[in-house]
Amino acid sequence: MKGKNKLGLIPISTILFFVAVCLGTRVFASDQDSILESKTQRLLKELRRVGIPNSSVGISVIIIPSTIYPFEPVRYGFNSKKKFNPASTVKLFTSFYALTVLGSSYKFKTDFFKMGKRDLDSFNGNFYLKGHGDPKLVYEDLQEIVQAVRAKGYRKLQGNFIIDDSYFSEPAINDASFDGKKNKPYNVGPNAALVNFKAVELTVAKVKRKINISLKPQLADFTVVNKIRWVRGSCRKNKILYNESKGQLKVYGRFGIRCKRQRLYLGLSTHKRFAFGLFKQAWIDSGGQFNQVLVDGVVPKEAELVYSWVSPRSLGLLIKDINTLSNNTMARTMFLNLSAIKESPGTLEKSRRLLSSWSHDLGIGPEDVSIDNGSGLSRVTKLTPTHINTLLLEAAASKEFQVWKNSLALAGKEGTTVNRFRGMGVSGNAWLKTGSLNDVQAYAGYVLTEQKRWISFAILVNHRVAERAKLPLDKFVDSLYRDSEAQPLVEGSK
Repeated sequence: MKGKNKLGLIPISTILFFVAVCLGTRVFASDQDSILESKTQRLLKELRRVGIPNSSVGISVIIIPSTIYPFEPVRYGFNSKKKFNPASTVKLFTSFYALTVLGSSYKFKTDFFKMGKRDLDSFNGNFYLKGHGDPKLVYEDLQEIVQAVRAKGYRKLQGNFIIDDSYFSEPAINDASFDGKKNKPYNVGPNAALVNFKAVELTVAKVKRKINISLKPQLADFTVVNKIRWVRGSCRKNKILYNESKGQLKVYGRFGIRCKRQRLYLGLSTHKRFAFGLFKQAWIDSGGQFNQVLVDGVVPKEAELVYSWVSPRSLGLLIKDINTLSNNTMARTMFLNLSAIKESPGTLEKSRRLLSSWSHDLGIGPEDVSIDNGSGLSRVTKLTPTHINTLLLEAAASKEFQVWKNSLALAGKEGTTVNRFRGMGVSGNAWLKTGSLNDVQAYAGYVLTEQKRWISFAILVNHRVAERAKLPLDKFVDSLYRDSEAQPLVEGSK
């Protein structure tokens, strides 16, 4: 009798081996509980030392059986059924639900329509951009779109430019509502016609003894006012401030005379004005003429399709950005897509109900799940470590497990973990989703131990000094990796 479990890690050899392991399951589980208890107590001791009490910590650990059915997972928990703010680990729910429903090869599209008159290479009328919730339509894509439309013989656009974002039905959020920092890219809200995350790279640089300020990509009809002054010293003396108002960005502060450049990333304008500015800039840069004005509206049924853009990025690549880079704007856009794909328009309430119903199917009570917007930017989202680990265990049995696992940050090597786990054995041997807010630190994911045993885990810390938990949490994850105990499912392991 041979076969593989859904993790595809270790083959089942014989029915005799199956029986032997099952007989030893209870002893194995008991031993592992004791080991995990010891590791947890060490973590709690370190956390108390930095001022974080036991009541502020929740832990769920599952040793995943690699081969034998019905060999049960070994589960361990500490405050594991207590609700915490999970910060960005909630993105696991958003991204895995999308992966389950759509599949890793799914691609988003953006359509362009027209209504009006064309005379040779000149068009006069309404030109429409219809968004379908692509979480990563970037400026380079827009340049390719413009080239494709230009290749159809269009050079001069006159009339009205309409951006139809009705695929979602949610009012635009106030980008300053979460923490008062309206220009921070992580605060950019979702939109069905999202372009380039509504964000630009601002570079302040010394060019020929002058201070030069540039935006990348450039934004048509948007001006930058340079009010920065020189100060003696290096980049450490820099203090770059900015204020945006009515199509203008005023940049002021100080810049060290020995500094070459400094880069910042900013969210600017409104979604529609930003997308319009980028499209207009791309059109002009292509050598075309653009004399259209932005107006509100939606695509009428009688409009003619000019071009349909299909993203070159599969859903598998998109959730990699959401989880490894912890992109809030993409996560919030994906969250609204969950309901829009079923029945447009997508809304927060519809998506919340879908996730609640799906969580019930996973064995999580729908009344227990409180997910606000699908990203970590929420003070009302509440989950337990058990909730998160239940999802991780379900994902481990999914046909999309490899795509899913690889969407998480490889510990110590990429994304939000790149500066953590230094000098630890677990570096490169765990796949993690981090979560970080003021008063919140969180970890969730998988560890492949020294003995090639798979462990899933979720750790949530909610406390005013949660920031101090980072190193103790790293050490705890490393302790899960350093699994020197005998591996009962060793036959056939690699």
